[in-house]
Amino acid sequence: MGHPSLIFGAASIGMDFSTKESVQDALDVLKELNISQIDTAGRYPPTNHGRSEELLGEVGAASQGFFISTNILATKLGYGSGELEASAIEKSLDTSFESLGVDQVDILYCHQPDPTTPLKEQAEALNDHFREGSFKRILISQSLESPISPPKLLQEFIQVCEENNFVKPSVYQGDYNLITRGMEKELLPILGANSMSFFAFRALAAGFLTGNYSAGKSNGTRFSDDHPLGKAFQNLYAAPKLQEAIKDLENTLAPLDISGREASLRWIYYHSKLGNGDGIILGASKISQIRENIKSISAGPLSEQVVQKIEGTWDLLAEDRRGIL
Repeated sequence: MGHPSLIFGAASIGMDFSTKESVQDALDVLKELNISQIDTAGRYPPTNHGRSEELLGEVGAASQGFFISTNILATKLGYGSGELEASAIEKSLDTSFESLGVDQVDILYCHQPDPTTPLKEQAEALNDHFREGSFKRILISQSLESPISPPKLLQEFIQVCEENNFVKPSVYQGDYNLITRGMEKELLPILGANSMSFFAFRALAAGFLTGNYSAGKSNGTRFSDDHPLGKAFQNLYAAPKLQEAIKDLENTLAPLDISGREASLRWIYYHSKLGNGDGIILGASKISQIRENIKSISAGPLSEQVVQKIEGTWDLLAEDRRGIL
């Protein structure tokens, strides 16, 4: 089955890594660790949109052997912005290419559904840019705000592509970690039938699985009220039942000297449904975190005892969390 690839999520470039020198230092570490894929976006970082792409362009990341992927820029706030209109896609690509200093990206991410633009128009515009060589693959993702079922929308999009001989998406990006596993039953059958890969984001549940956040202790974390996504993350991870399940898991891990971060990363790399061709997107706000993540994975597979405990944890949470895709 093989193991998934590791992808560096560049949302912190332009914020935590704010200078050319600090970005190059991060890239040097990624090279050392054999991580060659970078996921950026025109909306990164959240506090200074576009600076992530600009800095990657200024240091010439693409010319250093990195495979750069980017998102279609959300032109408005909120769900249903019209960002997958043909003109919006073209404008977003032009801006990204100029910032990155490239004329092609590896994967173009469609970050969230656009219910205001007909699917055929979306698919045709993407197909035109693919034929022109603007990108090698299309990735479909889903936002927390979307009221549309991801499996249903994905199937509809694929059908439109097949009926019109348009290039089909080859990657789906979704929320996946040891406490968020709905994709295993809802999406994997569709992906397998269409030879699509899965890229997992929030492998550490926005930091929740590191143990740095618990109910009532959100200051300075992504769960704080003043964080742009604080309320959304609170809704995902603040339920008392979830808090109790994670504390119980931590009680199993502590005598084994395994941190929540390490267990989470070893589980998703060695024991999850991901395999060769799939990917895990890992962000970091400092170089030490990049190294720590890889060190955790390098510890190898977990014991059967820990794997079974993780399975039991999901069994307790599945009814409440299987809809998060």
